[in-house]
Amino acid sequence: MNTKAGIMINDLHSYDDFGLYIADRNVSPPERVTNFVSLPYMNGYYDFGAIIKPYYSSRTLTYTFDIMEDDEVTVEALKNEIISWAQTAVESKIYDDEDPDYYFIGSYTSAQFTSDDNLPEYGGKMTLTFTAQPYRYNRETDEGVI
Repeated sequence: MNTKAGIMINDLHSYDDFGLYIADRNVSPPERVTNFVSLPYMNGYYDFGAIIKPYYSSRTLTYTFDIMEDDEVTVEALKNEIISWAQTAVESKIYDDEDPDYYFIGSYTSAQFTSDDNLPEYGGKMTLTFTAQPYRYNRETDEGVI
């Protein structure tokens, strides 16, 4: 993984603007929404996805960043700055450097900070979670693909 890789939301980049390194990323695939219906005089069910184009639920984007600073005050200020930035994602384009040809459209869901007392500096891990539309969108054509 590229150490300077990150995410960009509303023209701010996690590494370039905040110096955040991604410790972990998880982009879940969207789940197919099923429409199984039992019909009278039929054994089993009928899947309406067989005659209607299948559709998908949202996906979850989770990014965990390492935070290391010289003092607790700086850590707290950076945490607040990161959360404020993440909260600007409301049906926004989310660009992930690890998927350079596509972007997601999503909204901020939550943030969690876990301190790490084993670090020589102050800090820990900040996890940001976003709920995104099921499709990834091509950066050049804006065409959505699963």
